[in-house]
Amino acid sequence: MKQISFIDQAIIKIKAGDGGSGKMGFHKEKYVEHGGPSGGNGGNGGSIFFIATSNENTLMKYKGKTIYKGNNGSDGGLKNMTGARGENIFLEVPIGTEIFENGKKQVDLQFDGQIWLASQGGKGGRGNKSFKSSKNTAPTLFEYGEKVDWKELTLNLKVLADVGLLGFPNAGKSTLVSSVTNAKPKIANYEFTTLVPQLGVVKIKNEDFVITDLPGLIDGASKNKGMGISFLKHLSRTRIIIHLIDSTKEDLLKKYRKLRKELKSYSKELSEKREIIVFSKCDLINEEKKLEIRKDFKNNNIHFISAITREGIISLLDNVIKNLKEIKKEEQEKFNNLMNQEEDLEIFSLKEKEDPLMIKYSNGIWTISNDFTKYWANRIPLNSSENSWRLMSKFKTKGIIDKLITAGIKDGDMIAVKNSPFIIKYNK
Repeated sequence: MKQISFIDQAIIKIKAGDGGSGKMGFHKEKYVEHGGPSGGNGGNGGSIFFIATSNENTLMKYKGKTIYKGNNGSDGGLKNMTGARGENIFLEVPIGTEIFENGKKQVDLQFDGQIWLASQGGKGGRGNKSFKSSKNTAPTLFEYGEKVDWKELTLNLKVLADVGLLGFPNAGKSTLVSSVTNAKPKIANYEFTTLVPQLGVVKIKNEDFVITDLPGLIDGASKNKGMGISFLKHLSRTRIIIHLIDSTKEDLLKKYRKLRKELKSYSKELSEKREIIVFSKCDLINEEKKLEIRKDFKNNNIHFISAITREGIISLLDNVIKNLKEIKKEEQEKFNNLMNQEEDLEIFSLKEKEDPLMIKYSNGIWTISNDFTKYWANRIPLNSSENSWRLMSKFKTKGIIDKLITAGIKDGDMIAVKNSPFIIKYNK
């Protein structure tokens, strides 16, 4: 039985490994010009993946470490040796983690073992051996490895705990958590003793689950009164709701219906979550009051507990475990059915996006910029006329040179690519 630190959101930066550069080289071989090309390709950079696991319940591990960098691919070598591939990195997160980039949700990791590719490793550059052809038996062409940009991601834990405690302030939620785990929530006889969620792990009969004591709910919470939306957001991340009611109070059914109304006002999905109704402080009421409660609620599947005498605690925990097993089985079946409908499932499809070309002129230099020009200008080294010709050929194929001519480029003007070492003189 242990307490879990409450961390449900983290911001991290990631960068997959860059690709290794290709090699330009020649080996000595009789009757072969320049000895024949022998430069090998660079290795691909290592990618970064996220993997959902049931072994994690919090994003605590990402609080202290916020930067993750993949392993670069090795450069190619002589004798057509391909560089080693960078090792992939797998970042484990709890089931229910959503990942956002620039405010847009990229993925929702809902099931144990689900993997998401967050940053693709850079492609290894080709060595001059790869450019050998019948027309060019001794190429001096080669490529640098692909560079990978940094990404800033926001991790948001959707499923905070298996079980969330719902109730009015001072219903005994913190007392229950402290009695079944070794979490140490603040306990006092006034409203809002809990200001942030308290997490604890319950272990019983070789089973375990995470339970959270959340701030008490009040009338108008769905309109953001009291702990309001913050509370309801956390509650929506749980699998089961334990509706805890102080059995010593009056008008219990009326209070229960008020809280149910708040749930429905906030979210239909939240109001339909599986619920267990529990009456606390039963050591302070008699059997007559218990019979009255059962009659009012017309429900035999309710629990009376006392955190002080331990009455009803084991029965409640057994019921929670039974319900959790059923829910997790349903979740896995839903996931399996989704995986079997491949024709209807779009997995990480990348649609071709617009890549407008930006052109800027200043003092005889035409600076061009878009994803295409930046990519190739950073991959093709300008160490030979062949490489320069190859890069210009790519620009011509994409219609970039035609756009420069339309814009007024003259013979002898310089062409530069923004954020790259590329600059070359234009000749008609």
